[in-house]
Parts: sequence; structure tokens; C-alpha cells
Amino acid sequence: MKKTFFTIISITFLLFTGCSEKKHQLFSKNTPLCANAEEFSIPAYKIRPHDRIALHFFSYPELSTDNKNGLNSDLGLEVAEDGTISLPIVGKIKVAGYTKTQLQRGLYKLYSSYLEKDPAMKIEILNQKIYVLGEVHNPGALDFNKQPFVTPLKAIIQRGGLRDTAKREEVLIIRGERKNFKVLKLDLTDMQSLSAANIPLMPEDIVYVTHNKMKDFNLPLNGMSPSLELINTLFSTITLYKVF
Repeated sequence: MKKTFFTIISITFLLFTGCSEKKHQLFSKNTPLCANAEEFSIPAYKIRPHDRIALHFFSYPELSTDNKNGLNSDLGLEVAEDGTISLPIVGKIKVAGYTKTQLQRGLYKLYSSYLEKDPAMKIEILNQKIYVLGEVHNPGALDFNKQPFVTPLKAIIQRGGLRDTAKREEVLIIRGERKNFKVLKLDLTDMQSLSAANIPLMPEDIVYVTHNKMKDFNLPLNGMSPSLELINTLFSTITLYKVF
């Protein structure tokens, strides 16, 4: 058991130090989280403008979004700025603000009044992403649809791991929108915080690895903005990765 534990620790150390010859302390004394990880429990994702919605009708494939013009590909339907999409038979409907489950139930009820067969369907949101920015080797976006369960550590590794300039004690998880967001701070040198880093990310989350020369962010337990200037910069940056 001890051997397995130390093996895991060694692998983790290698992943986050890379080829650097610099020495980094992996675990320090227990440092309390600056934001409550329990507040980061995943709520059901609500559809937003500019999401792309794919619908597949099992009994009516001609109504599915992947059957437009006979093409065997599905680019989905983009949600308009006003939160609506236009669908065959039922026309223009509002979808923004609803979860996939809510939308599926609503469409099922709506189409049931028009169609004879059971209008069972599958709904997907095609362009959901997670963003990993800051002091990682390959900053950018990850496709959430291809891996619906990803943790902050996994996301960092998939974007090339941490740079030597990364502040391992301060990795920020930013969830929400520009005007309404929460921040969780993770300390990758602390066992307690590292355990909390196993939380699954949700679509549109930002993982931001700070620079080791940046001033510490002292976040209260309910989470708050590290700085509006930084937050605005991050939200502006991720717009570059939103192209479908």
C-alpha cells in the first residue's frame, strides 16, 4: 500500500515539474481552501445564446439536424442572440435558459401534438468547451463533448502541463459568466486542496494558472473576484476559442 501511494506521488510530481531542474515542494502544511469546493458542485448546464444544439429524432430522422440536405454530418443549430432556434413543424422557440432535460421534455410534449409516432429524441450541445489559460505549455480550449468528465488536473495535463513560471499554490477555477461568477482557488502543493482538485469541471469553466510573480489572491469562503481586470481579460480571451 505504501509503495502504491509513493508511486502515485512520484508520478504527480513528474507531471507538474516536467523537464525542469528547479525544485518544487509538492506538499506543504495543510492550507485551507480560499473558496469552498462544495459551492462548486455541478448544476445542470443551461443553454445559452450561440450554443449549437443537435437534435436526433429516432422515429422521424428527417427532422433531425444531421439530415439537412442529405449531409451525413451534424453542425447543429446555433442558438440566436435572443435565445431561440427555428425547428421544423413547430417553428421558432426559445431554448436559452433551459437544461437539456427540460428542453427535451418540452419538445417531446410539443411535437407529440403534431406527430403520430412517438417523437422520442436525443439532444446534444455540440460546442461546449473548457478553457485552460495562464502558465501552461499550450493554453487553449478542450472539447467538453468528447470527454464529459474532466478534472482541473486532467485539463492542465492535456494542455501540456505547468510551466516553470507557474504558481503551483494558486490555480483558479472560474465558473459562470462575466457578470455572475464564482472562483475556487486550488493549491497543488497541498494534499487537502489537491483532493478538492478532483472536482469535475463543467462547460465554460476557466482553469487559470497564475504566474509565480503575481500577487496572492485572498479569496473569502464564498468566493469572489480576484480582480475585475483579470476576470474581464480572461472572459475576453476565451471568445477567441468559441469559434465552432
